[in-house]
Amino acid sequence: MAMWTPDEQDPEFELTPMIDVVFLLIAFFMTLISFISSELVELELPEAEKATIPEEPGDRQYISVNAAGELFYGAAPITEEALTLRLSQMKAEVPTLKVFLRADAQTAHRHVNKVMEATAKAGIFDLIFASSKD
Repeated sequence: MAMWTPDEQDPEFELTPMIDVVFLLIAFFMTLISFISSELVELELPEAEKATIPEEPGDRQYISVNAAGELFYGAAPITEEALTLRLSQMKAEVPTLKVFLRADAQTAHRHVNKVMEATAKAGIFDLIFASSKD
């Protein structure tokens, strides 16, 4: 009895679906990066030639001070009193809380000092300063 057998064809590798997936991944990561970078206030950081930049800042709370002296917790504006209260509450929840202070290059030191006082009042002493290395 004769059996039907399909014609022999070499299997071909289709690149079109793979290229589509790569483009989707690129679009996804570009969107994700734009969301991550928009979580912080845009500042012109001071330059420090001998600064050491940590490879991974870790799980730190980002506090920013713009040139006018306005405080930001992440990207949200905050007052000095509210900042102290929020940091105290977070320190109670996370005893190893750390702070990453970002200040504009034109910010007067008195505004940076206010943030340092707020972190000290909250009992947080692990504080690093942001700078650009050019």
